[in-house]
Amino acid sequence: MSARNPAGGLESADGAPEVSDATRQGTGAGDLVGTGERPWGPRIAALLFLAAGVAVLGWAFAIPKAGIEQDVGPRAFPLLVGAGLCVSAVVAVVQAFRGTDPAQTEQAREEARLTEWRPVAALLALLVCYLFALAPCGYWQSTAVLFTLVARVLGSRRTLRDALIGLVLALAVYFLFDRLLGIHLPPGIVRLAF
Repeated sequence: MSARNPAGGLESADGAPEVSDATRQGTGAGDLVGTGERPWGPRIAALLFLAAGVAVLGWAFAIPKAGIEQDVGPRAFPLLVGAGLCVSAVVAVVQAFRGTDPAQTEQAREEARLTEWRPVAALLALLVCYLFALAPCGYWQSTAVLFTLVARVLGSRRTLRDALIGLVLALAVYFLFDRLLGIHLPPGIVRLAF
């Protein structure tokens, strides 16, 4: 038999607070603080992160070697990025599958609740479009447009300023790699005369 205590909660016949079914079962499928398990969200994210690192490494090894002998070939930077992604992802996977820490689990759940997923989805979509536009449109053109659109998604409303900054940065990187280091980036539709 249950009775209400002065604080408004339920008590059992022996005076101990009664736990409701909703509290016992948690508030949702991912709410596992009381069960000693961690939610699957961080585990899935860590595994996807690892898959992305492996994919980048695979693409890097698929890049053909340079025809001429050079110290830094076209594979160097993609391999560096892929290796960095894989190392970071392995650390994330180990942490995600290791023993539970209720405080960290609660913090992760609160961060997930506060995360705005629309900008994240928009940024992912922009990156996918960038990958497909890179070869036909060209590196510096695609990168300048990407910079402008990413700034817009992140809240900037100064489109002209963002476009100019994106263009300057994209051209600087293009000249550094294409002209100074000899690592050719896709020239695209509009080819530079210099």
